[in-house]
Amino acid sequence: MDTYSLQTRPLVILGLTALGFLSGCAPMGTGQMAEGGFNAAKSALSALSPTAAGADERQKRMQATLNDADVGDDIQPLLDKMGEPPREKSGNSMGYTCYEYPSVYSATDAAVLMSFNGKVVFYGNSRCTEEMDADNFRSGGKYSTNSSL
Repeated sequence: MDTYSLQTRPLVILGLTALGFLSGCAPMGTGQMAEGGFNAAKSALSALSPTAAGADERQKRMQATLNDADVGDDIQPLLDKMGEPPREKSGNSMGYTCYEYPSVYSATDAAVLMSFNGKVVFYGNSRCTEEMDADNFRSGGKYSTNSSL
C-alpha cells in the first residue's frame, strides 16, 4: 500500500461513518418527529398568548365589526357589537374618545375606535396612545379639522 491510501483510508472511513450517523438522524429532523415537536412548542406558546383559547372567533367577530364600520357612524352600536368592553378608554377635552381592543389583528396588534361627539372618526389597527397624541389635534394633524388648536 502506498502512503497516500494509508492517509486517506481513515478519512474515508470517518466520512462514511459521519454520513451514517447523519442519515440515522434524518427522521428526527424531518417528518412526524419534527412536526410533533413544532406542534408541541406551538401549543405551549399559544397557551401564553392573549389570542389563545377561542380568540380566533373573537378576532373574527371584532374584525367583522370593524369591516362594517364607516366614518360618521354612531359609536355606541359598534361598541355594543364588539361584544366586550375596551381594554383602554381615553378621551380629551376636545371631545375625542379612543377605545382600544387588544389582540384583534394579531397577538400584538390592537384595534381602536376613535370617536368625536359620539361619531366614528377613525377605526383600525392602532393604539390609543398613538391616536391621542397631541400632534394629531394640532393644525395639520390627523384630527385637526374638528380641533381648534
